Amino acid sequence: MIIATKLRELHPIYCYYPKGDTVTFASIKRLLRKTAKVSGVPVAFAFDEIKSENSGVVTVEDCLVVYHPAHRHDYINIVFRIRREGDTAYISKNEYGTSQYLSDTDNRDEKEREAEKQYYSALHLIFNFLKC
Repeated sequence: MIIATKLRELHPIYCYYPKGDTVTFASIKRLLRKTAKVSGVPVAFAFDEIKSENSGVVTVEDCLVVYHPAHRHDYINIVFRIRREGDTAYISKNEYGTSQYLSDTDNRDEKEREAEKQYYSALHLIFNFLKC
């Protein structure tokens, strides 16, 4: 389970679809997988939940997590949430986790560090296909 206070914003934070009845985690996953394959970017997916608390009220919401298949716990993960208001679907993107590799105390060589940076750059280009 992901704790909401550990999420960081990605910009644009929200995409909205006025006729969002077909927007699901499965449709987001299909689009990202197809685009990533064409771009040659490795991605894997997991479903999880985000837990938040406001004034003592605990809320749990489903989310789709996108991550590098070879680096599940040592790269930053991207989280997608879907919220609905009437027929409109809002998709939010956040990131969570830490990357020991992008820190100032990184012990990897420059080639490995650059590989992770390129991975995140490619992911952000892929997210643009959500037409935010």
